[in-house]
Amino acid sequence: MTEQEWIARGKEAYARMDWKDCLDSYTEAIKLNPASEAVELRRMAMSVIEFYSKDRFNP
Repeated sequence: MTEQEWIARGKEAYARMDWKDCLDSYTEAIKLNPASEAVELRRMAMSVIEFYSKDRFNP
């Protein structure tokens, strides 16, 4: 898959709130292009996950 296909897959997973697939897709895009927009998209997704999963990350 191309970088843009991985990003599109990540965005679709984000919309479904499938966090694992979302982060994995962005990670694959970043592997193909370390300067990809997926870097920022992954960071934003992690912010959302950390916000909604505070108890899981901070017991």
